[in-house]
Amino acid sequence: MSSVIFMRDSKTESVKEFYERTAKDYDKEYEEPHWKLYNEITWENLKQFLPKRKTALILDAGGGTGYWAIRMAKHGYRVVLTDISENMLKVAKEKVKMEKLQEKIETKNVDIRDMSCFPSNSFDMAIAEGDPVSYCLDAKKAVEELARVVKENAHVVVSVDCKYAMIHRVLIPNLIQENFSKQASKKLVQFLKTGIIKGDFEFQAFTPEELKTLFGTCGLKVIRIIGKPILAQLITREKRDEIIEKNFAKMLKLELRFCDAPSLLGVGGHLEIVGIKRGHH
Repeated sequence: MSSVIFMRDSKTESVKEFYERTAKDYDKEYEEPHWKLYNEITWENLKQFLPKRKTALILDAGGGTGYWAIRMAKHGYRVVLTDISENMLKVAKEKVKMEKLQEKIETKNVDIRDMSCFPSNSFDMAIAEGDPVSYCLDAKKAVEELARVVKENAHVVVSVDCKYAMIHRVLIPNLIQENFSKQASKKLVQFLKTGIIKGDFEFQAFTPEELKTLFGTCGLKVIRIIGKPILAQLITREKRDEIIEKNFAKMLKLELRFCDAPSLLGVGGHLEIVGIKRGHH
């Protein structure tokens, strides 16, 4: 493993600390019906853009415990899996070993905002699933780096938190709780402006429009954007997992049918955008 100089700052340090702490139990969350649905929507989208050549090299940036790296490697691709957290990569390595995919997957401790350890135009595709572009708090730098490291005409796929879902799930309940105080209203206005919100750490959510603009600015031609999930987001949290579990195949079919409907995108809990690297003119 090469030694990597991290872009040190207190905000990303708290992201790193969170994942160092939770790495061992991280995968458990993805066993919940909601996240299983989310993952299948993601996979159905990713599959459409995977390189034709099975010998292709894919970058899984901020790929954590290796869920997507392993899934792609099982389809024959070579994958470089990066993450800011060494403990997440440790879990990934154990899983890679168990699956006997050491020949296919290389792991590297890298910050998504500075991937200078990789030459430009070296990957056939890059993905950033699980919201590292939201978490790094410098989305432009991260997407510029993803665009830089892929070859011309290669796909870049990025998943982020959706701004409108945060209003529905987080800010509105808080606003009501604080009885629509001036302070609470101010928080909402500020959030709509910046998209920055604090959970276990600070992160940035986006609207579909902001995401499209970001990709365009970084030299990527947007070819698809989806919400994931959309319809499941409309079910109350208490009932959601139960309903999804009972009707998984039907729910997935419906989600795939409506996930890229422009008027529904903002309802999605997350947004996933696909771009192509344009050539220099």
